Amino acid sequence: MVIGRLRSDDIYNQVSAYPLPEHRSTALANQAAMLYVCLFFYPSILQTQQAKMREIVDKYFPDNWVISIYMGITVNLIEAWEPYKAAKTALNYTLDAANIKEQASRYAASMESLRPQVQQLLKEGFLREEIILDNIPKLLNCLRDCNVAIRWLMLHSAESAYDPNNKRLRQIKDQVLNDSKYNPKTLFQLLLDTAQFEFTLKEMFKQMLSEKQIKWENYKKEGSERMMELAEVFSGVKPLTRVEKNENLQAWFREISKQIESLNYEDSTAAGRKTVQLIQALIEVQEFHQLESNLQVCQFLADTRKFLHHMIRTINIKEEVLITMQIVGDLSYAWQIIDRWCVSVLFWRAGGLCQKGTSFCLQVPLQKQCSLFLKP
Repeated sequence: MVIGRLRSDDIYNQVSAYPLPEHRSTALANQAAMLYVCLFFYPSILQTQQAKMREIVDKYFPDNWVISIYMGITVNLIEAWEPYKAAKTALNYTLDAANIKEQASRYAASMESLRPQVQQLLKEGFLREEIILDNIPKLLNCLRDCNVAIRWLMLHSAESAYDPNNKRLRQIKDQVLNDSKYNPKTLFQLLLDTAQFEFTLKEMFKQMLSEKQIKWENYKKEGSERMMELAEVFSGVKPLTRVEKNENLQAWFREISKQIESLNYEDSTAAGRKTVQLIQALIEVQEFHQLESNLQVCQFLADTRKFLHHMIRTINIKEEVLITMQIVGDLSYAWQIIDRWCVSVLFWRAGGLCQKGTSFCLQVPLQKQCSLFLKP
């Protein structure tokens, strides 16, 4: 029953954090590690049940054969499943030279495109609140792509994953290194840049989340007050250049002010939907009542629409984004294999990064960072 559930279900609900199909094996990596262990308690599946093994490989291991089972303990399925006929046969497609080339080339291309992209995001002053709010999906996609590429390249290029005395393993490793244009320095730099980017984004998002309700209420108040002021303008009581008294518009703007005031922060879905309708109504009233001729009225309407847009963006600041970043940023698979990069890092840089807590902010504690960097 355990193996059946692991085979068929997304037990840990990780797929929602990795919506793209090409990230599916990364999303299910923790579950795949559990399934790998459980299969040894039911060896007949590994040995004789070829259909089940093909299903497992197609779902969990179509593009990877080096897995992390717990805190950096890596396993190469080529070696682990060598004694088992059904498992070995099912893994053959994954280990086909054309498939290895396709996967390695894909991650090589990812590295080429992601490095300048992340460096651009890390430029001083680039990541501002409005940029983050307008581009949450794009920024999360960038984080996913970086972490998936780093994970695959680190695991499949790890020295510890391949037995140097096994000819087939040496050939596969050489192909991976060649087809992925593997450069340890470039990969490590992307890891540091990704960690810095993730840390910055996470801290800014936490700040925005803590201020979310206060800002939303302020924008609501400003928008409602603008509408009441316009209502007074069309009442003829408040003087404004070339604005004639119009009781219909006066009543309409008062009603819009009440509608804005009635928006409920707790019901974010309904509030967001209603805010969009209010923005559309303000656009239509400007067009149908020929209000464009009065610049002051237009400015009031534009300001109100701006506050309503800010309300929509602010209501979309949700804790789910931080949870997704935490899931995507898991670096526990590299707990051991990260050591081989640490010798080459300059001491002053290492110290600075450890002090900021950004070099391995994904999962590695500060004590671990420093012990790694201070090795001779």
